[in-house]
Amino acid sequence: MSGAVIGIDIGGSSTRAVRSEAGVVVAQSDAGSANIAAVSVVEAGRQLGIVLDAVGVRDVVAVCAGAAGADSPHSVGIIRDLISACVPGARVRVVHDAHLVLAASGADAGVALISGTGSVAWGIGPDGRESRAGGWGHLLGDEGSGFHVMLEAVRHALHTMDRGEPVDALGRAVLDACDLDHREQLIDHVYATPEKRYWATRAGAVADLAVAGDPAARALLDAAADALATLAGTVMTRLGSPGPVVLGGGFAVHQPLLVQGVRERLAGTPVHVLTAPHVHGAVRLAEALLHPDLEHA
Repeated sequence: MSGAVIGIDIGGSSTRAVRSEAGVVVAQSDAGSANIAAVSVVEAGRQLGIVLDAVGVRDVVAVCAGAAGADSPHSVGIIRDLISACVPGARVRVVHDAHLVLAASGADAGVALISGTGSVAWGIGPDGRESRAGGWGHLLGDEGSGFHVMLEAVRHALHTMDRGEPVDALGRAVLDACDLDHREQLIDHVYATPEKRYWATRAGAVADLAVAGDPAARALLDAAADALATLAGTVMTRLGSPGPVVLGGGFAVHQPLLVQGVRERLAGTPVHVLTAPHVHGAVRLAEALLHPDLEHA
């Protein structure tokens, strides 16, 4: 079976589609989020239509989409139906976005460890068994994510305020990142700004301070490394997998100190930082649909 394939990466704030023909990327397009956990089904369909029309659906025989929060058969089915409506006749597969990390690295087995707005580990063993840990969302988990690190920094600032202590370096970094003057403003600001991405994108200020040697910031980054290593270790134990662990997500991959911490805690296990875009993993999985004997993840 031959023909063009499309890979789609559906994130919390954007959607990217790539068209590949004979293993060569020939078109790419970006649009707003098609994540049905963040937008309506109608809006998700509209955004998917934008990127698919832009890359072209003629002669496309397979599509794979990785979506944050694609956990239940219901959510997977909705996304699959939206794509199928745009690309009739094509084979369509929808996976959790953690699958894209491992596939984009070129590995057929191992553990994908994501630390971005949220956190999750997902792996596949040499025998094809799959396992997952975390990915519960910010109300139940997401430890080790940029969102969680920043909220812990906010809590630190508020605790120092309650104890009557002056603003320390971490508290000042939090206030500056939020463009605020006083710690008393943080509580209202948190509840008035529920968007997870807002907080996750400011976590770099905490990481920068940790690199500079601030003990409070370093403690938060150490706790994040502990949480991420635990997620990966849980999956490896369940699968009996030696790795590798492929680290992806918008927070961890840009924080060398956090990467170092994860490596130290997973000593003896290869830990790689993903450098390829996640969407390339979706293309690889779409290509695998053309050859069921090679299909993985």
